[in-house]
Amino acid sequence: MSKKECDLYLAKIIGESNVYLSGASDAQLRVQLFDTLEEFFDGSNAWQELIPVTVIADTLDYPLTTNKGQILRLLGVYDQNKVPQQGLMPEIGTLHFLYPYSNTQSMTAVVAKTVTEPIKCFPPHIPNWVLPVHGRTILAGILGGMMIQPGTSYFNPTLGNFQLRKFRDGISKARVAAMKANTMGTQTWIFPQAYRVSSQKGGVSTFNVYPTPRTQ
Repeated sequence: MSKKECDLYLAKIIGESNVYLSGASDAQLRVQLFDTLEEFFDGSNAWQELIPVTVIADTLDYPLTTNKGQILRLLGVYDQNKVPQQGLMPEIGTLHFLYPYSNTQSMTAVVAKTVTEPIKCFPPHIPNWVLPVHGRTILAGILGGMMIQPGTSYFNPTLGNFQLRKFRDGISKARVAAMKANTMGTQTWIFPQAYRVSSQKGGVSTFNVYPTPRTQ
C-alpha cells in the first residue's frame, strides 16, 4: 500500500466523518483523529518496530531510536538466537538490562509505538497499512469521540457511545491480531517473555530458541 493510497483512505474517513458530524471544523476533526489514533495504538500494540541493539560488556542502558512515531512500551528483547532476555524500559526510549553481559553481542528490542506531533504533522506519520486494515475502527473512534461532546450540533450520546463500543471492540481485535502476528491458528505471542530463566555461558544465553515476533 503506497502513501498516496493511504492518503486516499484518510480522505475517505474524513469525508465520512463530515457526513455524520455536520458543522464540525477541519481542526476539530484533526484533533479527534489524533486522539483516536493514540488510543488505538495504545490499546492494541498494533504498531511495532524491531530495533537492533549492540550490547556492550558491563553496560546496562541503551537508547532506542525509531524510524517514525513515539515509543510507547517495550514488548520484549531477544538475543541473536531469538531467546528472550531480561530487559526493561523504566524510562521511555531507554532499554535497561537487569544484569550486565560479559561480552559484546547483537540483540533486538521489540517496541510498540504511537503517533507523535498531533498538530504539526498532517497527514499523520503512521504505517501505510493502518487505515486500509483498521479504517472502520478509526472512523468509529472519531465519530464516537465527537458525538459525546456536549454543546455541539452533532451531540448524540446514544449514537456516540454505540460508536465508541465499536471502536473499543476494534481495538481488542487489533490487539489479538498483533499478538498472533496477523496469523490464524497459531499460538499467541505473550509479552514480555523477558522474565523466563535462561542460563548463560560467557554472557550468551543457552536457553531454547523462542521465535521473534514479526514487526507490524
